[in-house]
Amino acid sequence: MFNRITHTLKAMPPQRIRVLLGLLLFAVLLLLYLFGSWETNRQRTLTQLEALVAVAQSNTRLLQQQLQHQLLDLRTDLQNHSTDFDGLQWLRQKQKPRPQHSHLALYHRDGQLLASSFDSADPQQTPPDLSNDDLNLLRHQQHAGFVSTVQINKGHYLPYCMPMQQQQTALIACLLTSTSSNGLQWQAAGSLEHSAQRIISGNGVLLIASPLPVSRQQILGKNVSERQRDDLNLRTDVYRETTLAYFSNKTEFDGIKRLGVVSFDPQLQLLQMVSLPMASLLSLWLEDIIWPVLFLLILLAGSWQLYRYVLSNTLQKEHRYSQESRALGEKENVINMLMSNIPGSIYQISLPEHLLNFITSGDLRIIADEDSDRAGRQSLLAHIHPDDQERYLQEIDSHCNSRTPYKITYRVQTLQHELKWIMDRGQVLFNAQQPYRLEGLLIDITDHTLSQQHVEFLATRDPLTELFNRYYFNDELINSIERMQPNKGKIALLFIDLDRFKTVNDSLGHQVGDRLLKLVADRLRHLIDPQYMIARLGGDEFIVMVSDPENSKKIEQLADKIIKAVSQTYKLDHYKLSISCSIGISVCPDDSSESYILLRNADTAMYQAKSRGGNCYQFYTEEMNQKANSRLTLENELRRAVKNQEFELYYQPQVNTFDNTLLGAEALIRWIHPSAGVVSPADFIPIAEETGLIREIGDWALMEACKQFREWNDTFSLDMTISVNVSVRQLDDAFVLRTQEILNISGLDPKYLELEITESLLLDNVQENLRILDNINKLGVRFAMDDFGTGYSSLSYLKQFPISKLKIDRAFINEINSDPEDEAIVRAIIALAKTLKLELVAEGVENHQQLTLLQALACDSYQGYYFSKPVPAAVFRQNYLEQSPPAEKMLQQY
Repeated sequence: MFNRITHTLKAMPPQRIRVLLGLLLFAVLLLLYLFGSWETNRQRTLTQLEALVAVAQSNTRLLQQQLQHQLLDLRTDLQNHSTDFDGLQWLRQKQKPRPQHSHLALYHRDGQLLASSFDSADPQQTPPDLSNDDLNLLRHQQHAGFVSTVQINKGHYLPYCMPMQQQQTALIACLLTSTSSNGLQWQAAGSLEHSAQRIISGNGVLLIASPLPVSRQQILGKNVSERQRDDLNLRTDVYRETTLAYFSNKTEFDGIKRLGVVSFDPQLQLLQMVSLPMASLLSLWLEDIIWPVLFLLILLAGSWQLYRYVLSNTLQKEHRYSQESRALGEKENVINMLMSNIPGSIYQISLPEHLLNFITSGDLRIIADEDSDRAGRQSLLAHIHPDDQERYLQEIDSHCNSRTPYKITYRVQTLQHELKWIMDRGQVLFNAQQPYRLEGLLIDITDHTLSQQHVEFLATRDPLTELFNRYYFNDELINSIERMQPNKGKIALLFIDLDRFKTVNDSLGHQVGDRLLKLVADRLRHLIDPQYMIARLGGDEFIVMVSDPENSKKIEQLADKIIKAVSQTYKLDHYKLSISCSIGISVCPDDSSESYILLRNADTAMYQAKSRGGNCYQFYTEEMNQKANSRLTLENELRRAVKNQEFELYYQPQVNTFDNTLLGAEALIRWIHPSAGVVSPADFIPIAEETGLIREIGDWALMEACKQFREWNDTFSLDMTISVNVSVRQLDDAFVLRTQEILNISGLDPKYLELEITESLLLDNVQENLRILDNINKLGVRFAMDDFGTGYSSLSYLKQFPISKLKIDRAFINEINSDPEDEAIVRAIIALAKTLKLELVAEGVENHQQLTLLQALACDSYQGYYFSKPVPAAVFRQNYLEQSPPAEKMLQQY
């Protein structure tokens, strides 16, 4: 705020500032005069009020003395008369000569009225009663004094009372003086107009108030409020060292703000207050100042007219001078305006030294403003980036020879030590056929250049890892192959894919997965020679292009380094992650000279490395291509099989271990190929899982199995359970709905359906799979864990997952009679199941010795070739449902 005022004052003409200062001085003097006049008037009024309060106090003392003498005479008369107070008619006679006192009353000390000068025949003349406070006061002080004002017949009276003794009777005699009597009319002594008198007792009771509005008459004889006593200095302790006090506050007596003087009479214990309304004081003040102020205003108006006359002449002179100055500066203003609007800096350079003769600051500040006059001592070359100086000089020489305008882009260092890209557009001036000067414009194109570079970067880089992207890599691969062919060189592609990266994404989220990819990219960037190209093809796939490798051994060493570097532990926040990679390698021209075939071969070799368990590398071979082609053919035929429903369910019975009672069966799918015959699930299920066809195949198998066992259970009145294998790729929220729909359509009771899951479910996206299995379990469907003991699951998951049955893998059953370790494992699995109250099924039982040992170990049930191999539905019905042969006979059939 202060800075703004200072700036405004600096912009004003000196004459106007002087006028403002004069007006300010006049205002200050006027205010001082008004304030002094107000204080003088106030002090004069207070002096008058002090005189008035002295008169009022004197009148009150005179009245008190008169009343004192009269009461003393009364006491003498009482001592000379009878005590028959009813017959004291002389009281009325005694009062007649003193009408100014109005009335005389005689009370017993307890307040009972004994006699009075009131006319008993007049009902409006009723003697007043003394208040308890007044009685207590009179008894205590034992001398005459004023008490609370009373009202009689619409008039107010101020009692002056004196305690007396007549023989053995204690009396109180009171003279009641009208508040309108001359003795209490202090105005007679002379007063200010609108002034007011108040008499207040020492204990705070309002005795006299003149004038007093009719609406406020009831406050007479009442205590003044504590707040009002503080505001008006009505505390008797204020007057220990002084007899006068002053106030300027609103009074409760009439609600008007007043200026007043208060005097305390210690002899009478009375407070005399005289006051004047502040409005009256203001009126008196205005009467005093009106003519002086009017004179000053007339003087100011005359001075203002004189100033305007003088100022007008001065402004005319200044206007003429301003017009002349404006005319002289118009050309300079136009030039400055044009130069300030140019988006750059205009310069002039002398040749051949390239010294700056002139340069504007503009948007691009190369030299400081204060150094503009020394521009000729500086060279523009000193500000150009060293890497661009030679190219700049070559361009200038070229245009000096061709005599054409030039446009050059280079970098300069500004005063702020910033590196800016500029475009220099200018021309060469000649003198006597010799170039002697450069004139031009420097334009800042830094933002445009950086934006263009950023666009080029985004077009060639992967935004996550900042490695080269697939499109740029493909272009570079094609160019490298073209450059390599004339020299008969070689190019090796290392196709890198992270193992089990999907597990990280599914379990920890894509944010953690993205950070992991960036760390992998950083490791590759620091590991691989800068002359080799690294790119991210997408997802978790990277590729390295090695130009002209010395031999295959060199490639193998690089692949080993990559595998070792990638497999090192990664720390992400509170996570410690370990991951491996699979690398496929193809070589140009050994494997192909076509870029897309070379990439496909490296991809094929990578999948071969993955099939070996990952964390290894594999060179491409022709056999891989043949296998890939066969797989592609099989995939196409599998799609046709799904469309034509070329599948059939086989059923392998599950029976009681001790009596071979039929408990149910496991449904096993077979592909009935039109030309190849029966295709094993091991050959087509992995492809179905990769392509997503497993959902359609799984839904079909589940529907067929549920329909079949609903029919058999109803027809033969059985309680058989059907076990159906479920792939992890099938598990999602939609599978829960499909399972419920299949149960509704087939009509199978959910308790007869058992879904078999593998331990791999416990490794991938555990919490999500657990939620889905819980939702299916709520339908009444049970779960069996297939191939238990062959995976990597934690035993704690057995308590979390809704599993009701364990299936012992055939790998442990095969050598159970000859391998003590297998027997120990089976024994431990059975003990675990018994402890957790889970059912058991042993798979792959093929001879009597295996069955006998399982019986000894108390295994619940089994399935295998010893009882029956998987058979079509018709054979299962005929052999195990319709004929119901003895268990021994069934064992002999297979």
